Order: sequence, then structure tokens, then C-alpha cells
Amino acid sequence: MPIEDIIRSFLGNPVVFFLLAFGLSVLIAIILPIPVELFLVIPFEEGSATLMAVALVAVAFGKAVGAWLVFLLGLKVEGAIYKWSARAEWIAKVVDALGRFVRRTGAIGLYILLSIPLMSDTAVLYFYALFNKEGKAIDERLFIASNFLAGVNRVALVFILGLTLFPGLLKP
Repeated sequence: MPIEDIIRSFLGNPVVFFLLAFGLSVLIAIILPIPVELFLVIPFEEGSATLMAVALVAVAFGKAVGAWLVFLLGLKVEGAIYKWSARAEWIAKVVDALGRFVRRTGAIGLYILLSIPLMSDTAVLYFYALFNKEGKAIDERLFIASNFLAGVNRVALVFILGLTLFPGLLKP
């Protein structure tokens, strides 16, 4: 059974749909390099305001939980990256440049990149987590909040754009 059919079978139950959307959003943040918007097509096609609201909340919270887990992983791995990069001068320069980029752009840069529709959350999250200089360039709360707010932005933008292009589609 294709994943789309499985998702559609849960549309009648908003709680189950929330859990599915939440879990998928966490996986997208951690390991699935696909845009979350692919999942949003189904509730949009259904035209249900309830499912759209459920999707918005589930995606935002799922992205926040996924971001927290990636942040923690970044704290554990970052030291090894800097230690390894010290073996070659040119690698150390690249790693330092990436760290400077994360420090300069901070939580706002993370928020902006993650707010771009169809952007891969996975790549951006790992980039910011691995070059976050011991979690001090962007602290844990800002890292998670940036992801949560970017999730709200992306879902809302998709739905607003969709409703603008296809007026009258939304059912109560």
C-alpha cells in the first residue's frame, strides 16, 4: 500500500493524523531529506480547515522536537569535527569559515533558511548544529524556537498560497 493511501486512511481521525504528521516531521528534521510540503498536499486536497490546522501544529511541533534532537547530536559531534579538521590547514579554514557563518547569521539565519518552502530541513539543521561552537552561537532555546516558527511559516505559506490559487477549496 503506497504511503499516500496510508495517510489518506487517517484523514478521518484528526488525532491519528496529528500523530502521523508529527512523527513524519520529526523524521524529516532528523533523517529524511525531503521537504515537509510534500506531506501537506493531502490535507490541502481534502480542503479541510481542521486538517490544515492540525497539520500546522503537528509540523511545527515535530520540527521543534527534531531540531532539539539534531542540536543535541551536534553538541556531541562538533568537537570531533574541530579535532579532525586540525589535521589539515585547509580543512580547518573551511570548518572555521562555516562556524563563522553560523555565528554571524545565528537564529535569524536559521529561521530564514528553514522558512523557505521546499528547503531541506535536514541539511540546514545539521549544518547549523555541527558548526554551532559548543551550542553557544545559537543556544538551545533559540535553535528550537527558530525551527518551530519556521514550521508555522512554511505550513501557513503553503496553505495561503494554495487557497489564493484555488479559492473556494476550503471546507469547514
